[in-house]
Amino acid sequence: MAIWVSRYSNKELKSGKYYPVGISIGKPQWPLGYEVKEQCFSLAPKGYMLRMDDKQEYRQAYVQKLEEIGADKIISIVGKMDKAAMAEGKELVLLCYEDVRNEEDWCHRTMFADWWMEKTGEIIEELYDPSEPKKKKEPQKKEETPKAEEPEAKQMTIFDLPQAAT
Repeated sequence: MAIWVSRYSNKELKSGKYYPVGISIGKPQWPLGYEVKEQCFSLAPKGYMLRMDDKQEYRQAYVQKLEEIGADKIISIVGKMDKAAMAEGKELVLLCYEDVRNEEDWCHRTMFADWWMEKTGEIIEELYDPSEPKKKKEPQKKEETPKAEEPEAKQMTIFDLPQAAT
């Protein structure tokens, strides 16, 4: 059983060697150049998870979802998708949106691959992606409008006080 994970935008998927299955909440609305054969919502995150920024919190919530479904059921679901792929002479690829080639990026599909390894002993790797990873854009600094210069305050001393008339 050869199972891969990847992102929808991976140009390698256009080769026709793979059986692409979405494991995201939705499917891309842009032309992919290949057909997504199935959408497996059991392996997709729950909607509220998409608002989570903390990787460990997200992992915990996602693994909890998988555990609630149960390893036996998930293994059966993936097995059926793999049989469909093999019937077409292709390899199963589980897809979502993120490009995880940058160290700081993460995604539920890699968490699924870790969970799968733990449950089955089988390794699911990231499918080769021939495109260059996109560089993260530096946040643009907002140009500040120059403030009108205020006259600098002068520290007064006792000698600066007006002299009293005698």
